[in-house]
Amino acid sequence: LFVQASRLVELPYSSFDDEDDTAEQDPGLWYPDPPKLSPFSHCVRYLAFLWNLLFLLLGLLTLAVGVWGLLAKSPLAGEDRGVPLSSDPMLLFVLVGLGASSVSLAGCLGAFRASPCLLRFFLGALLAFGGLEVLGGLLVLLARRRLRDALRDLLLLCLLRYQEDPDLQFLVDEVQRSLQCCGLESYRDWESNPYFNCSSPGVQACSVPASCCQDPLENGSVPNAQCGFGVLGLGAALAGAVVHTGGCGVALAVWLRGQVGAIAAGATTLVLLEAVGALLALKVLRDISAVRV
Repeated sequence: LFVQASRLVELPYSSFDDEDDTAEQDPGLWYPDPPKLSPFSHCVRYLAFLWNLLFLLLGLLTLAVGVWGLLAKSPLAGEDRGVPLSSDPMLLFVLVGLGASSVSLAGCLGAFRASPCLLRFFLGALLAFGGLEVLGGLLVLLARRRLRDALRDLLLLCLLRYQEDPDLQFLVDEVQRSLQCCGLESYRDWESNPYFNCSSPGVQACSVPASCCQDPLENGSVPNAQCGFGVLGLGAALAGAVVHTGGCGVALAVWLRGQVGAIAAGATTLVLLEAVGALLALKVLRDISAVRV
């Protein structure tokens, strides 16, 4: 009885095994092969990797420039830095380079390792950056007057910190030299600087920077750094023969209005580059999802 019962128990399992064997050996049954990536999909994947690799290198270069600028102005031997880190222009290079390199690295690894998580992070970051760019453009259009006042305050702050920050000094000199202007409203605005004020005990008292001079070379090959000395103590007619008396506020506004087309073209190019990167990432993500399904 026990032998007969064991045979009855084993009978269903053996019959199932026989059915599986016949199913595996039956040539009439068809099992679909997993889908394979087409050559076009492989090309898109490699292109996405190279595309993000290029922007990764650009982001690392920007980050290196920002870090170098911060380290070059770091306090040495107990010297005072003069400008807080939060207001340092080089901090913008660090933040932009760090953000661009991080997002591009996620895109590179996502395309190389076929990682949906990294590709989704890359797409989300691109959408966030695009939204911020659109929002910034709308704010520029809607708050032009406030931005003009903010630009005025920024220029005034640059005049006050001219001697304290080498970056601001370089920026102010380039603006004054390129636009042939001096100060914010006029060359008299340099009296607000404690180093150029006439009550200053230094050698630069009653002076303006050399970038305000009409002819800083003075028929020579080396710019004369003292060409603006004593200009604030002269009358308007005598000062006009040595330096540019017009302010940079109006000149900068006129220059920006003339560069609207170039600014719009640059913004459009940036948006198109981001759109191309997003389309490549979407194609790679779709191929990965199809293969995994």
